Amino acid sequence: MEVKELELLAPAGKWETLEVAVENGADAVYLGGKRFNMRLLRPDFNFLDDEIRDAVSFCHEHEVRVYVTVNNLYFEPELDELSDYLAFLAEAGVDAFIVQDLAVVQLVRELAINVPLHASVQMGVANLEAARLLEKHGFSRVILSKNVSLQEVGEIHAGTSLGLEYFVHGDLCISHAGQCYMSSFIFGESSNRGRCRKPCRWRYEIRPAGEKYLGKHYFLAHKDLCLAAYLAELVAAGVTSFKVEGRMREPEYVGFLIRQYRQALDEVLAGNMERNFSVEQELSRRRVRDYTTGSIFGVPGEESIGYSGEREPHFPTRPIRLKPLTPEDYRDMPETGQVNPPRLSVKVGGIYAFRSVLDKGIDALIIGGESFRGQEESWTPGALAEAVELGRENHVAVVMETPRVIAQRDLSRVGELLARPEMRDLHAVMVNDLGCLQMARELGLPVWAGYGLNTSNSRAVSQLGYMGVSRVTASLELKFAELQSMAERVSLGLEVVVHGPLCGIITDYCPVRSTCGWPDDTPCLAACANTEYSLLDEYGQEYALRTDDRCRTHIYYPHDLCLFTYLPVLAETGVTSVRVEGQHYRPEVLARVVDLYQSALQQLRKGRWDVKRDYLELLKIFPGGLTRYPLLRGEKLDQGIMIRGECQ
Repeated sequence: MEVKELELLAPAGKWETLEVAVENGADAVYLGGKRFNMRLLRPDFNFLDDEIRDAVSFCHEHEVRVYVTVNNLYFEPELDELSDYLAFLAEAGVDAFIVQDLAVVQLVRELAINVPLHASVQMGVANLEAARLLEKHGFSRVILSKNVSLQEVGEIHAGTSLGLEYFVHGDLCISHAGQCYMSSFIFGESSNRGRCRKPCRWRYEIRPAGEKYLGKHYFLAHKDLCLAAYLAELVAAGVTSFKVEGRMREPEYVGFLIRQYRQALDEVLAGNMERNFSVEQELSRRRVRDYTTGSIFGVPGEESIGYSGEREPHFPTRPIRLKPLTPEDYRDMPETGQVNPPRLSVKVGGIYAFRSVLDKGIDALIIGGESFRGQEESWTPGALAEAVELGRENHVAVVMETPRVIAQRDLSRVGELLARPEMRDLHAVMVNDLGCLQMARELGLPVWAGYGLNTSNSRAVSQLGYMGVSRVTASLELKFAELQSMAERVSLGLEVVVHGPLCGIITDYCPVRSTCGWPDDTPCLAACANTEYSLLDEYGQEYALRTDDRCRTHIYYPHDLCLFTYLPVLAETGVTSVRVEGQHYRPEVLARVVDLYQSALQQLRKGRWDVKRDYLELLKIFPGGLTRYPLLRGEKLDQGIMIRGECQ
């Protein structure tokens, strides 16, 4: 690679910022319109359509490229207007679309638009196979996940001709990109749609089960990223575009950032490949939060977290009291005659749980996924093979799920597992990232899409079908009206999660280790394997921490999802199947939950609906609380008809 190919990519939220970025040496700018992008919380930012035209003309006059963020997730009613917007941007002469939703890929192909596609960081591209799949489907560049290390950048670069873009400065989320749902679960405001209310910036207690808390700090508050001293190493690994975050920053500050990074990158262009901390020191004088190097040298430790909260510039929200379902929330649904209800899928956490529901008439048993430390059982290769054999013998469809996060370092293990001979007897592989989709299809395995792919509309479903998927799990963040309009238009099987724990955050950072006081350079003593830990907000509400066998921490909403009483209206949407996520339930608990759901679905087949006693039993089974969020947030059902209203 020649260093002359390097690009400094600047943010522009206003016209003045655009001018300042160009004046201070940006090679390209990225900006968003007043619609369809991830930064819509502040109406004084972003560009009107006419301003986008002018921005393209201005930048092209100065030999600067313009990339437009079409990087939201889109709901069904937005798609027609989105098509018109893409056509407008193409006519305006923008140099690339930055894309999260696969619907954009489908629309660009249908409209024969010849504009390069850049995969947004929200796509969570963290492995070579995901990059290869995107390259196959028309992308020219990927913006790598901020969790990708230098070594992994190099491995991805070696296997693809795609351009690689990397964030070098700005905010860091504690969660893997695209896998944070906590804002949506709590407030109904999706971080994947640019409306995050930042519960990760709250102060929490951390408490081992049955013990006193270990401290009250801002355990999830990441410091800001600053890689000004390490640009040469990123160049050596294969990065060609260096992205500065800050579309909501004021012009003067963006100009300062770009001026400093221009100086640092020019030194690399001049052949200076040594670390130079002078620019970082200058940046530090005007820092908002303290700085960290993020993940480029490996998994970040406690030095990456601003525990004190002293340098947090703004706390947009505070915790709210979360209301679990109560007996008074039960609502009868009118009997509408016999219907063809959705089938039932069940995810199980180990072979004993698998056996406990094998004879329950389930349409598909889902095995695999993450294995968690401290759990009574998990999915070893031997247990997976046994489950596949039992499914074959008992004529039960067995689907193996892959984890929601697959980094480059995880690829070989997943690939070896998928290639085992017994996997040929699987009904399907359910994937949660594009890399696993690529591997499964190359092995000739049938593929379902898990909810980790955040599928929110029928065009994204169609694109997944084009990629070889036969059934799709709807995004966990859809509200009922959005699900309904999507279900009316899909051509593939559509599954909806109706019961189970709600994982809101997945992070490489380990808050348990940090509170135990072990230095980052000492071996981990795996306290999480012997004790259950939780984060507690100011109301004492517990967000369970579970650590998987790859040392990633999964943070859970305090209440489990339960849409039991709303099965009739889900049946009316025409969804193919509903799913119980039972991977954390003991076998006897899971078996009873499955019995209750199967009984309810059987009632629907007979045109009856009398499930109050079963609903009350579910409340007793889960004393920690159940919720109907997010599917029914802000909406209520009256005799099977959706009405806008308040929902606790």
